[in-house]
Amino acid sequence: MILNILTYPNNFLRGKNRILRDILSTETQTFIENLKETMLVKDGVGLAARQVGNEDQIFVVQIDKNIEVFINAKIVYSSFIKSELEEGCLSVPDVYGLVSRPKTILVKYYNQIGQLKIKRFSNLIAHVVQHEYDHNQGVLFIDKVKELTHGIIPQ
Repeated sequence: MILNILTYPNNFLRGKNRILRDILSTETQTFIENLKETMLVKDGVGLAARQVGNEDQIFVVQIDKNIEVFINAKIVYSSFIKSELEEGCLSVPDVYGLVSRPKTILVKYYNQIGQLKIKRFSNLIAHVVQHEYDHNQGVLFIDKVKELTHGIIPQ
């Protein structure tokens, strides 16, 4: 099922997500599948639960041909070296800007089947993971943008 994506300035996007306790429930598993499908249909490279009106700490990221599910993610290391890339967001349509983020991160999270993972991500994927992670904290890329490259931030 394709989920409705909330767009800025919807105040729900500014909330903080809660820890998900029942990863393997039918409801959670169905939601995750819907989140993946929505991301693909909307041509996103990542999508967070908060963007579709859900308060659980879940986001999905497309890495190569696979979709990685991040549940209750925590960034446990961020490199001092930064990289600057252009970002956009399905919740802030038609707006793009340069964002500086740590080039490498280490993330601790649970996958879709409840396995604890600790993985290192670098470059573009690190940006995408941090962008989606920020959604769990109520932070949007427009809060961190150094320079707009396209569009106007809605008021």
